[in-house]
Parts: sequence; C-alpha cells; structure tokens
Amino acid sequence: MAATRYAEGSPVLVHSLKKTGLVYAVLSQDRYRVAIGSLLITCRSVELSPSVANKPSHKPTTEIIAASSHKPPASIDLHGMTVDQATRAVEAYLNRAILTGLLQVKIVHGFGTGRVQSGVHTLLSTLSVVRAFRINDLNPGETDVYL
Repeated sequence: MAATRYAEGSPVLVHSLKKTGLVYAVLSQDRYRVAIGSLLITCRSVELSPSVANKPSHKPTTEIIAASSHKPPASIDLHGMTVDQATRAVEAYLNRAILTGLLQVKIVHGFGTGRVQSGVHTLLSTLSVVRAFRINDLNPGETDVYL
C-alpha cells in the first residue's frame, strides 16, 4: 500500500503525539514538516493520517527535527553547557522523547548561577507538548517535565 501524500496546509494527525496540526512544508515524498501550535516537527508519512482539524492561529516558532526511533534515556544532563547549547540539546532530547512515547523526563541542569535552568524553563514554557514542569523537590538541580 502506498503512503498517503499531503500538500502544504493539509490538516493531519501526528500519531505519536495524538495531536493535530498542519503540513507546514513538504520535504520529500515521504517526509513532512508539521506545525502543531508553535512547534514544528518533521515526520514521515506513516506517522501521519488525514485530519479535519482547524488551522493553527499562529506561525510556529520552535522547530524540532525528528530523530531516530530508539528510546532516549529518561534524563538529560546539561552540566558544562551554555544556555544556547542546553536549549538546543533539550529541544533535540524532547523531540526523541515525544516521538518514542515517553510521558515524563528529567532535565539535570544543576543550580550554579541559574542561567541554564532559567533558559530551559523559558523554552519549556513555550512548547505546547509540555503539559507541566517543576523543580524536583529532592534535587533543586533537576527539573521534572511531563509531556
């Protein structure tokens, strides 16, 4: 059976996220960039199905590219990274976590100056796929994230 082809602007359901979005760009005959709220995610056609959802009201601001399908570890350690490096690493990590079905992850940022923690929390607050996040009660150098 041939994979379904989608045009730019087509409403689709992203199976791994159980969320609807719009095809933002056609990358190849099997790969699409899909906008879900402010998030851009790259998917293969087998990960999508047609949807009748309404179009998002604004352009995406965060882009996350699909990675390999193996399950990532339940945490990511950001020690020694700058804020920019840490936020890029968290975006890539969350992309893998979401696509493989993890519902909770831990971000280890430490609590030195607080700049990395602040940058990560700012990023998390902008991602529609993040249901909630909070500082770990037992370790203030970690943030628990619920997807």
